[in-house]
Amino acid sequence: MFRLACGDVMPGCAARFEDETQQGLLGQVVEHAGAEHQITEITPEIQAAVESRIVRT
Repeated sequence: MFRLACGDVMPGCAARFEDETQQGLLGQVVEHAGAEHQITEITPEIQAAVESRIVRT
């Protein structure tokens, strides 16, 4: 299982995500980033920040 708390990347955001695959988790995060944070382009820096905070359990 892969987990991520959005607040670890975007302080103040309470959204949390989990999925059986990292790819599935990243899909949820991309959708959330656009809808809630108006981030329409996932730059390499954003991707690295997100991936570095994913927890595998």
